[in-house]
Amino acid sequence: MLESLTNYCIICQTINLIQTVFVLTCTKRIEFDAAHRVREHRSVCKMLHGHRYAIEATFASQELNQIGMIIDFGEIKDKLKSWIDKYWDHNTILHADDENLGRAIGQITTQNVFFMNCNPTAENMANFVLHEICPSLFVDTNVQCIKIRLYETPSCYAEATIEKINAHV
Repeated sequence: MLESLTNYCIICQTINLIQTVFVLTCTKRIEFDAAHRVREHRSVCKMLHGHRYAIEATFASQELNQIGMIIDFGEIKDKLKSWIDKYWDHNTILHADDENLGRAIGQITTQNVFFMNCNPTAENMANFVLHEICPSLFVDTNVQCIKIRLYETPSCYAEATIEKINAHV
């Protein structure tokens, strides 16, 4: 009985240490066209094919800047859309193990094929943008990209999220 009471008190103390942090968010949508293939897929997605992708990048902050914004949508466009336009838009995105295919595409089309260290699925692409691209693009800001939703088709998307709902005091 005493052990149960002690455990209950520890849990209550822990709960009291958790502070809810309210976060403001804003989201920018960027559309682009790209080709990819999913290596070892059991269906037609193993073939080279294209999509009209849409990416929604959600940024968070605990406070607004001096003019009442989390981040200017124009800054997101300047940074993230510029990166997408340079590396993914009207390009082919392949797994690094598809080097021979990428080289052939590049020779024929003069594209700079974008290679990933994993299959270029919507899930992997969203995770890559969230954890690799956005942190480097927005390092000089007071905001954090907390969610990337990548639509592969109008009705199918993958989402990568950083959840920071509670913080310890």
